[in-house]
Amino acid sequence: MVSFRSNLGIPDSGGVGVIPVIGAGRIALLFIVAILDCGFGSARGLDTNSVIAAWLGAQSNLISWQAEFTQTRDLKALTHPLTSDGKVWFQSPDSFRWELGNPVQTVALRQGSELTLLVPRLRRAEKHALTEGTPGPMRDAWGLFDAGFPRDAREFHQRFEVLGIVESEIRWWIRLRPKSRGARKFLPELGIGLAKADYSLVSTELRFADGSRLKNDFRNAVRNPRLASGIFTAELDSSWKVTGGGNEKTGGK
Repeated sequence: MVSFRSNLGIPDSGGVGVIPVIGAGRIALLFIVAILDCGFGSARGLDTNSVIAAWLGAQSNLISWQAEFTQTRDLKALTHPLTSDGKVWFQSPDSFRWELGNPVQTVALRQGSELTLLVPRLRRAEKHALTEGTPGPMRDAWGLFDAGFPRDAREFHQRFEVLGIVESEIRWWIRLRPKSRGARKFLPELGIGLAKADYSLVSTELRFADGSRLKNDFRNAVRNPRLASGIFTAELDSSWKVTGGGNEKTGGK
């Protein structure tokens, strides 16, 4: 899923992940990543355009998606990688819910232009408005959440440069670079792992500028499930401390 580190009081070592939030605009670079655990053959001679076109075509009737995942965080400051399990839900065009940990330690929600980060144990929430007025790097970085579910070729090629595709017996591995300079400053490269049989998402990986990596391996995925009403909404009563937009208050939605 997602590893969170923001102003929510989450420690950046030990336990369950962190969504890195960086800079004056508190640029949240999360996502949603994983590297394939099998050996890949040479990509030489591979028809990159046909693979991308087939992947985009497979997304044309995607309405919703849910899966379990294992996240591996390989951070420069740590001797050994950290692993955590979680669940993710996605609904086209841009709604998602990431839950990390069992019991759940951190949650990231996006619905439309609103992003909410939750730490249930501490009853703390942080809200961000991803509107046209949002600082570019922050908006671009959080836009990578749905990189595994491109809506059409035009949008995909506006957002990403394809660095290469590697083929194994059962999977494609697509290496991408964000075209946004702001996003690329913190995230030079990301990868998408796809099943060759149906071009379904099986893994993602983010490679950060400091050499750290965030990986997600998905399992038990369900395509176009019926999702519960309100799954992308944070219901916050008066016991929650809510921050965001320069304000701080207790409770509220």
